[in-house]
Amino acid sequence: MTATTVTRTGPRADRAGTRAARRHFTRALILTGIWFWGFWAALVVGVPLAVDRWGGEMAGLTYDTAGNPARWVGFAVGIILTAAALRMHVAAGGTRRAFVDGATRAAAVVGVAYGVLTVVLVLAEEQLYAGLDRGWQGSATTVDLDSVGGVLVSVGAETLVLVTYLLAGVGVVTGYRRFGASRGTLLVVPLLVPCTLVDAATRTGVAGIPWRGGYDDVTTGALLGVGGSLVVAAATYLLIIRLLRSVPLRP
Repeated sequence: MTATTVTRTGPRADRAGTRAARRHFTRALILTGIWFWGFWAALVVGVPLAVDRWGGEMAGLTYDTAGNPARWVGFAVGIILTAAALRMHVAAGGTRRAFVDGATRAAAVVGVAYGVLTVVLVLAEEQLYAGLDRGWQGSATTVDLDSVGGVLVSVGAETLVLVTYLLAGVGVVTGYRRFGASRGTLLVVPLLVPCTLVDAATRTGVAGIPWRGGYDDVTTGALLGVGGSLVVAAATYLLIIRLLRSVPLRP
């Protein structure tokens, strides 16, 4: 971050720091997302067509086989941008909390777009398998996408998934800087617990594969999927704030 971005002190500095962090995280999530979604859409469409053209059996889901991988984009952005920008953010007058707030807000906004793209990709894959007259394993989303409510619940759940994974990525760098190489590496495993919990709550991702197909109805999906994910995301936010509070920022 540039030193001119945050020059005030007090609440106004916190707001300016939050805006600066949000812009940086938003830009990174969008640019990385363009590459990811372009590649993954080509893979999801191309693999079934290739199998159908040259023979073989494939029952899908191409997207869910890799555990809804868009969430790992957020995780990687959290790691990379924290490692690259946290020291400059604080040097420019921003606070650690403003950094986390900006990251969270960016993930919440861009997460909606990621959620919509997830829904579009799942629906496109379903239609593709139907057109090829091949079996399809079902939706890789929190609930079935046969209603507006189902779409909204799935988009909301994917948004909270991205928030959780991005914050976990911020936490990885935080752990290394606070505890050093050895103990920092040990901290990586506990930081993956929120990722596992949000997967289980939404029934998506790697931990959600045993429940592929999501919840049976929209109400249950909203209460357990979105509600559970909100609790996990909020707890992760508080954890990262606490960890980051005493992180040394020496060169």
